[in-house]
Amino acid sequence: MFDATYVINLDRSPARWASAQRATTLAGLPNVIRMPAVDGLQLNTDTLAALQHEGTLARDLSAFDDGFRHAEIACGLSHARVLKEIMERGWRSALVLEDDIALTGAVADWPARFRAAYADLPAHWELWYLHRCFDVRHRVQRISRRTVIPWTPESGAAYAVTARGAEILHAAITPLGRAVDLVYKDVVKTRHIVSFAASPMLLDPALGSQRSQIRADAPATQWLQNGVNRPPEYRPVRDLAYLGEPPPFTAFLAEWWSRRSTTVRRLWQRSGAME
Repeated sequence: MFDATYVINLDRSPARWASAQRATTLAGLPNVIRMPAVDGLQLNTDTLAALQHEGTLARDLSAFDDGFRHAEIACGLSHARVLKEIMERGWRSALVLEDDIALTGAVADWPARFRAAYADLPAHWELWYLHRCFDVRHRVQRISRRTVIPWTPESGAAYAVTARGAEILHAAITPLGRAVDLVYKDVVKTRHIVSFAASPMLLDPALGSQRSQIRADAPATQWLQNGVNRPPEYRPVRDLAYLGEPPPFTAFLAEWWSRRSTTVRRLWQRSGAME
């Protein structure tokens, strides 16, 4: 299925590596390789200048989030390392995981669901998301009950690439000038890579105690559920407004009806409690 499974992990985060190892073992994923992550805390003016001089990092860093710049740069450089190794080792395909992933659904049947979803992939795939977020629901095209064609997916937490896919993504993030998930999103949206996504998702980041380290201190937002970004199948319709692309009117009607039903049910329960 895959030649390797890479897990990106900071040297100073052994607990996260242990958690990821448990998940990959339960999942039965092949040839698990720990990829030491670039540490944002060790990026200073001199190291950034050196990365810019060698062409790894863009000269203009204004597109990174001011509050998380070093973390976003470190994350992107870590993914670039993995993609480069996939190309250098000649892997036909590989999984790339961040160390905060957890298996979705029942653990006992996860390997079977994973194999079924992989078998469902069209043969010409180059990028396969096992998790994504911030996608545009009404533009996502479902091709089977396990697979969709994404539109604007964000997330680098869990994805697979073919050799060709690794080349495309590595070229897109070299030199690195934005958060890696945003670069991937644009590559997908412009159809420069043949991408698909598992739906329902197979892996979920930041579950349990292993929370995202880049935005660990960021305030909760309406498109997050307990700090976890959800793909469109799991998010309220109103969250699509974040993408500047409102959902169709039928989606608003569906959500209005859902809210109305909830309100009526609560009023009914309350009236019953007062009797």
